[in-house]
Amino acid sequence: MINNKTPSRDPIPQNPVINNITRSSAYPDIRPGGEFLYDNVLWPVMPEESQQNTKIMNSLFRTVDKTYRSCSRFLAVRYDFHLPQYSPDNNVITEFHRLLIPALRKIYPKSFMRVFWVREQNKAPAQHYHYLLMMDGNAVRHPHKINQLVKCYWKHATGGRVWLPKHGYYLVNRDDTEALTALLLRVSYFAKRYSKTHVADNIGLSGTQHYSCLKKARRIKPAQLQINPASSVPAQEHCPLPGKLDSLFAEKENRAQFSQIENETPEALLAYVTMLVDKKSFRSKALLRALRRLHAFKKISPLITPSSTINSSTSPHWLRHFERYYREYWPCNISVTQYCHWYYLNPGTASRYLCNYPTNLINPWLLKAWL
Repeated sequence: MINNKTPSRDPIPQNPVINNITRSSAYPDIRPGGEFLYDNVLWPVMPEESQQNTKIMNSLFRTVDKTYRSCSRFLAVRYDFHLPQYSPDNNVITEFHRLLIPALRKIYPKSFMRVFWVREQNKAPAQHYHYLLMMDGNAVRHPHKINQLVKCYWKHATGGRVWLPKHGYYLVNRDDTEALTALLLRVSYFAKRYSKTHVADNIGLSGTQHYSCLKKARRIKPAQLQINPASSVPAQEHCPLPGKLDSLFAEKENRAQFSQIENETPEALLAYVTMLVDKKSFRSKALLRALRRLHAFKKISPLITPSSTINSSTSPHWLRHFERYYREYWPCNISVTQYCHWYYLNPGTASRYLCNYPTNLINPWLLKAWL
């Protein structure tokens, strides 16, 4: 926390000053009823000293302090949760978090979520909760979407309702002691003794949870492809992405030559591929290296070194990727590199099992037996 507080610029402060911090008209006009000592600083709080639950107050200040130290700015939103019926435990909070946190992470993957809640019960038959949600202010600065999610998932999890207090959110920047003081004064209401005496001793009165941000947002958008693996129509008619070698094998003379050897041995197929690649000034070694990495043939050509051995077995993981790539993506000329990017695979490892074979020249399903 910041112990060196800056004085207000107002020449004659009209409101009481504690530790040289004045209340601003930018925040709700809440008059403090007492003080609370935290980190060697007296902070203005709502409950009087005799009405403070010091255990909850310390936990609340410590939670806000951790958030304040962890980022350059944070957004804090206050809620009140009501239930249709009484529950002897706080599992409703757990169920609520099970729905809310994944939704927040999907929208704000770069933000953490830190919450603090207290349980209270007055004359109503069911308990209610005061709730504070804090998130990274660099990722979200206004709680409009958050409020909609909170109301939706609280109703879905418990059937209860959410009350949004007026001016119930605070955007606290680093070294902004005025906003920090206003936030702590507002949420110090959570730590009052009143309305907690009716809660049984074996039921928790408060809790705090921290949910870290996602290291990487995994938003995989599957390609909308029209796939027909058995079709012999060129890939350009299915997908606008051009294949690197489509022009090489789309000529009629090449198709006629290929139709004569499509039932020949692998050696004849390799000789034909090498002839086409050399004819168009492509490096034949690149295609041969790809075939060797795939371990497609036991004996493919004298150009292949004897070190090209065949694996005894392929893991189920790569078999699944082999079938998915050649069934859904290869017919539309989706490259192996792009496929690895979508499924978070290592392209170097994937090249041992997947290859950008020329369309309508090689049937990869015939090569599966050699994996």
